[in-house]
Amino acid sequence: MNEAAIWGFLKSQGMTDAGVAGLMGNLFAESGLNPKNLQNSYEKKLGFTDATYTVAVDNGTYTNFVRDSAGYGLCQWTYWSRKQALYAFCKAIGASIGDLDAPLRFLMKELTESFKSVLGVLMTTTSVREASDAVLLQFERPAKMNDPAVQQKRAGYGQNYYNQFAIMAAEKGDGSKMKYTSTNPPMKCFMRQSSWYKGAGKTTIRGVLWHSTGANNPNLKRYVQPDDNTADRAKMLELLGVNKSGNDWNHISREAGVHAWVGKLASGEVASVQVGDWDKKAWGCGSGKKGSCNNGWIQFEICEDNLSDPVYFEKVYREAVELTAYLCKLYNLDPQGTVTYSGVRVPVILCHQDSYQIGLGSNHGDVLHWLPKYGKSMQTVRDNVSALLAGTNTNKEEDSYLELVLISILV
Repeated sequence: MNEAAIWGFLKSQGMTDAGVAGLMGNLFAESGLNPKNLQNSYEKKLGFTDATYTVAVDNGTYTNFVRDSAGYGLCQWTYWSRKQALYAFCKAIGASIGDLDAPLRFLMKELTESFKSVLGVLMTTTSVREASDAVLLQFERPAKMNDPAVQQKRAGYGQNYYNQFAIMAAEKGDGSKMKYTSTNPPMKCFMRQSSWYKGAGKTTIRGVLWHSTGANNPNLKRYVQPDDNTADRAKMLELLGVNKSGNDWNHISREAGVHAWVGKLASGEVASVQVGDWDKKAWGCGSGKKGSCNNGWIQFEICEDNLSDPVYFEKVYREAVELTAYLCKLYNLDPQGTVTYSGVRVPVILCHQDSYQIGLGSNHGDVLHWLPKYGKSMQTVRDNVSALLAGTNTNKEEDSYLELVLISILV
């Protein structure tokens, strides 16, 4: 849950949305926004994990923090004088070097005292790329900072945060501007010829489960096609495009089925398509040793590309969040909640890999092989869905955290 807390803190310091996003993109590239992060290449060399290194530095049993040349924390502070200053700062306020509050405050101290030109950009810019490059080239200065691919990648991370916190918050307001509502539901193309539609019975709805296809084809027509004799077949084919291979999930015998798909229409627009009743039992995540989330979780597939296009990712991610928020509102589901099923506490919102980890699905990696590439997780999903429903990008836990940060600054 560090994303929202970091965004809120940096915004409270007077940075623009673009400035915060550009800075956060770099922090994600450095540490994954983990304030306890020990540089991966030093873990084996020093014999520590993130947690054990932090504890050993805090309690004094490891005394070479300043001079060991290992990157540490949100910014991966590495040079001895900056690590020495970080350590002294944390000791002075009685905080662990791995607390989120302390390094954020130290980061602002550095920017204010030693990197004023960078801070000036972050306080005034309207360009995520400008902010990202300023942090990369003047503050972080990694070995490959002049590589255009590195610059573009970090700016892409920053743009994701901008979209997540600035654009979505501005557009959604009080939650009434959700893309999908009871009067404007997702597009429907019920695939009644499919093995799943004809064979699956009804179930009690407990949550929403994300999948992605595992194939480089972002087009909905690959998987979704209308029934042969449906009245709106011509219209649906115009919208979806025609699968000339006949291998869509409505025209082959396949013991698999989900309730909806997210991907590209024939026009190239990203959209959701509902292909069956929401309360049908899914044939999506398989079974694990404790049962299956097919019993009660609405499931949808996101059409993958080659997993290297941040623009496509952001579009389908946002579309999937919209669809999930719509379903949560439709069935009064708590996006941050859990339910007990088959003796297991199961998140209301989860993915295929999550279902496997808790013994309620088969061993597939989706969507956790894709989301982390762009700074997302299933907790990010839950936070974004919550924000969309509530019309804000904070929750009570984050509000409390930010309040404590501000109090500590004042003190």
